[in-house]
Amino acid sequence: MKKITILIALFTLSLSLVGCSFTKDKNSNTVMNDKSVSINSFNPKDFSNKLEVKSTLDFDKIYENMEQLEPDAPNIVYGTVKEVKNFDESGTAMTCYNLLVEESYKGNLNENDLISVLAIGGYVRLDKYIEVFGDGKFSDYSTNERQSTVIEESPMDAPIPKTGDKYLVFLSEPINNESPFPDGAYSEIGSFMGRYYDNNKLRSSKEHYFARYTPNDEPNFYGKKDKAYSMSEVKDIIK
Repeated sequence: MKKITILIALFTLSLSLVGCSFTKDKNSNTVMNDKSVSINSFNPKDFSNKLEVKSTLDFDKIYENMEQLEPDAPNIVYGTVKEVKNFDESGTAMTCYNLLVEESYKGNLNENDLISVLAIGGYVRLDKYIEVFGDGKFSDYSTNERQSTVIEESPMDAPIPKTGDKYLVFLSEPINNESPFPDGAYSEIGSFMGRYYDNNKLRSSKEHYFARYTPNDEPNFYGKKDKAYSMSEVKDIIK
């Protein structure tokens, strides 16, 4: 299986607390404790040429279930994605999403904290990719072609976070002095393995159930069929 080199070390970063402010969610009366970070983002629609890249991830550890994720996650929260931006300062395609915390189950985050989370996958500008990794197979691209091209990358076809999604996420400590990654942002433990989607339609129950992505071409990626967890099961694991 072809593997792509990605900075997996991103997901074991150290602690740093950052300043925050209080703002109102424009879609509700919720007063948010804004801990989100500013990044140098871009809009893929501004580029005239788009390339699609299929790749995989070389994981040091496969988290077979939520029970294995919990000990490695300093922070576990449930919330709603409020904004999605693209981040490519490392030369790889990443998505930075702002999550409004609705429940905090582990760690120092609180309800109504607005945090920024980095996820692998999304878009990278070709000129940024070349700046970091060299031109390689793009050596015959003109300056104009390099500046007008964006690469869409979805490692293992994992879905990219989008506004309105509700997640139960297993997170690192805030990033601290790990340039070019933004101080104060969080990262998902195990990439998509640490991101559970709220899907209360999985069973005929009013209780929320959480399931995560399984790679389409690797149905046994987790060793067996991955399970969905009820909220009560989640709380039993975390307590």
